[in-house]
Amino acid sequence: MSTEEQIIDSKGIQSLSEFYEKNKKNVSIAGIALIVLAAGIWYYKSIYTPAIEEEANDSFFMAERYYAMDSLDLALNGDAAKFMGMIELSDEYSGTKVGQRAAYFAGRILLQKGKYDEALDYLEDVTMEDEIMAAQVITLQGDCLSELEKYEDAADKYMKAANHRNNSVSTPYALLKAGMAYEEAKAYDDAYEAYELIFNDYSDSKYAQNIELRMARAKAKMTAQ
Repeated sequence: MSTEEQIIDSKGIQSLSEFYEKNKKNVSIAGIALIVLAAGIWYYKSIYTPAIEEEANDSFFMAERYYAMDSLDLALNGDAAKFMGMIELSDEYSGTKVGQRAAYFAGRILLQKGKYDEALDYLEDVTMEDEIMAAQVITLQGDCLSELEKYEDAADKYMKAANHRNNSVSTPYALLKAGMAYEEAKAYDDAYEAYELIFNDYSDSKYAQNIELRMARAKAKMTAQ
């Protein structure tokens, strides 16, 4: 190191020392605040969240059991004396995995009960780590929009679901729904493209049944427009 560099380096160290001496109280407070914040985040993720999720699991499993038995009202609203339903679990434990799963089921049940706007509200709040499940949530959002006769928006959701995680089950299913929704929206060129993707990439899928007829129909409607 040259003499000039040593002088610059020593000046830098001196400046830092002077800054610390002048501001050591603030620096110490900031350091303590960072430690407290880090400890709080660790506590929330490692202790608090797992504890409240364990607390919620019993109610969730009961509600899920009633859903499997097709007792939708009990699954959705619970039994005040025994367990919470999916709506209460979703609201009470939002931000946790249990809360997310509860919101998913609440959305599904409300969709089945014909409450499409409410179902969409719950489903739009759901975040799933599993990509196939995430695609299913987006597809259900499309179902809500389709039932509300917002066909173009529904089709866009279905295409988003199809592109979320390509696989031989959920992708052709979402593409088929997209094609049908685009037809309802009179976007026949987009419908044809969705059907063509099934024909080219998923011809072995059960959703490819009659796909050539669907393509022909969409093409005929394109020509007639």
